[in-house]
Amino acid sequence: MPRRVEVVLDDIPYQYKNKSLRMTKAYTSQDYRRSTVLTDDVYTYVDFFFNSHKKIMKYQDSTNKAKYGDPNKYQYNFYWKQSMAFYNAAKTLPIESSPLASYYAMLNAVKALIAFREQYVDNFVTNFSAHGLNEDRKSIGESLDTIAVQRINFGVFVEFGRLMEKDFDILWPKKKSYSIKELIYNLSFLHRAYITTYTTPRSKKIPELFIPLQAGSCPMYYKANDNNLYLKFAVDPTHFSLASTGLPSNVMNTISTEFEECRDKKFMLKSVNGAKRNKDSISGELRTLNLDLRKQFQYIKSAKRLWYLKRSKISGSGVLNVNCMLIIMAVMHRFSEIVRYKPEQLERLMKSKENWLVHEFLSLALDQFIDEIAAEITGQDIMCTGVK
Repeated sequence: MPRRVEVVLDDIPYQYKNKSLRMTKAYTSQDYRRSTVLTDDVYTYVDFFFNSHKKIMKYQDSTNKAKYGDPNKYQYNFYWKQSMAFYNAAKTLPIESSPLASYYAMLNAVKALIAFREQYVDNFVTNFSAHGLNEDRKSIGESLDTIAVQRINFGVFVEFGRLMEKDFDILWPKKKSYSIKELIYNLSFLHRAYITTYTTPRSKKIPELFIPLQAGSCPMYYKANDNNLYLKFAVDPTHFSLASTGLPSNVMNTISTEFEECRDKKFMLKSVNGAKRNKDSISGELRTLNLDLRKQFQYIKSAKRLWYLKRSKISGSGVLNVNCMLIIMAVMHRFSEIVRYKPEQLERLMKSKENWLVHEFLSLALDQFIDEIAAEITGQDIMCTGVK
């Protein structure tokens, strides 16, 4: 794809409703009007959000009431409170049993999102009877690269996948299996632990999948001299050689062709696809552009904004370009099966070289997942107290 002629961007981010227009945490539906929510209790805030956005649960086909019962029993508030109960339980359990409660906290949070988003109960009720994931029984189970999870044809995970990714069935086809090692490679909050675990003096260098943005910053939209809006962000310069004057070509070749380097500051990147600005509203064109660009980034739940650009075009290295909540859920589902049916397998992992990586996932994944799905439900950034 040819690089576009450079445009000149304003010095300050574009202002919408007296706020700088920035990319926010939500993956598919971002609310640009609202300010960041500051809270240390995300469950209580989302419960409040649900109560202030009530909708009537109903069937499209009224005859389904006899089959499935009162539609209100599929109320999203109910699933969210179930998720909170399992979350609280997971926090009290040892690592040998916490994956089971953690997975059910995720499962019910996903059900809450789906029930809140869907117009009719008919659209999701049958999928709620299955997980959508299975153990790949062909895998040996000796290490994370021989423990695999398979996507089946229906269930909560499949419904969730199609909600998050319009081409989900292409990105993760039915009956397709991925090893836990492959999946974890695609999670930014575990990437340092992953690289550390599998790097040895004799091993081939593992390609780093995520490029950190400057700490505390996030991608922002700027007005350009062609009257379009462009996404612009700064890469952390400490990630590269001090002598570097630009991003290495081997890095540029592994990120989306929608980005190019800005010439005004070191390690700034921008999207080469602009969207028309609109003083009074967020245009559909910008929403579509942002939806596409958001897929190129991940963030880590933290007391400050920690965003990462994904090198989504690294060839032959196990890159899976799907929403990281799907990856977290799939991995936790597999660990929940292990602690239920093969606890000796977890014991073996915890005594292997992969013990720290496993521990980091089981310790951090639930909070990361709930932070992300809360943003997805509300469309808002939800941060710990003290973060602006």
